[in-house]
Amino acid sequence: MSKDSKISADGPKCILVGIPAMEVFQTTAAVKYAIDLASAHGASLSLYVLPSPLPQPFPLTAGTASTWVEQEVDRLERLSSATLHGASELISRANVDLVAEQAHSPFERRDARFVQLARVHDLTVLDAADAADELARNAIEDALFDSGRPVIVVPPSGVFSASGRMAIAWDGSARAARAVKDALGLLATAKSVVAVTVTNEKDLSRMAPGADLSTYLARHDITCRLATLAEGKGDVGARIRSFAADEDVDMIVMGAFVHSRFREAILGGATRSLLDNCSVPILMAH
Repeated sequence: MSKDSKISADGPKCILVGIPAMEVFQTTAAVKYAIDLASAHGASLSLYVLPSPLPQPFPLTAGTASTWVEQEVDRLERLSSATLHGASELISRANVDLVAEQAHSPFERRDARFVQLARVHDLTVLDAADAADELARNAIEDALFDSGRPVIVVPPSGVFSASGRMAIAWDGSARAARAVKDALGLLATAKSVVAVTVTNEKDLSRMAPGADLSTYLARHDITCRLATLAEGKGDVGARIRSFAADEDVDMIVMGAFVHSRFREAILGGATRSLLDNCSVPILMAH
């Protein structure tokens, strides 16, 4: 992180990072990024160790199952405590103010305490999840759709500047507008900002044009370049990924689209595509 990075008055002041319990603590991309972000903005950091699910299947007999569950709950709590200790030591060495908590039971509702914390932080940072990692995917969706706060999803590899080049995936929608508003403090400290619109992807006639977004950002002393992409082959997410790679972008800002109002959210195509396969951090808001 550059020592001369600007600090925006609108930047995050309290950041939540969620991590899974581990047999042996190893720092994750989300933890590294959250530390950099907190350092860049003079923010405090809250760490939460997410509840680990009980292994499946349970033993078959009632007596055996009861003993096994008790032993597993104890093991998972020790795992969470060790992870909390390791992560807390790492963050403390970075001279970042820290508050740390852990889930105490695998029976804790996955969205209970974690979402409560997310609602009273400026943003939440989580590691990207692969298709098989249900715990991580659920944590992302819980924070995104239930907290009312933006979420930054960080890929497992790569080096990213918390105040580097930022791209806004702009379709003029209310969701995109919300994401931009939530990201203002980060955009204000960015090295450069570009708003990219993919044409032919949807009817944009009733959406706010990119030129209006540029004017809005200028009123916040943020210079924004505009870029337009043809949809071309592949999905919209793929076009945005390709653009981000070509522009050497450090973060993508976008609104999260969901097809269903039920809790079993069905994510929109571009949202799911970018969550499933993106090489840079994504700030999402809903």
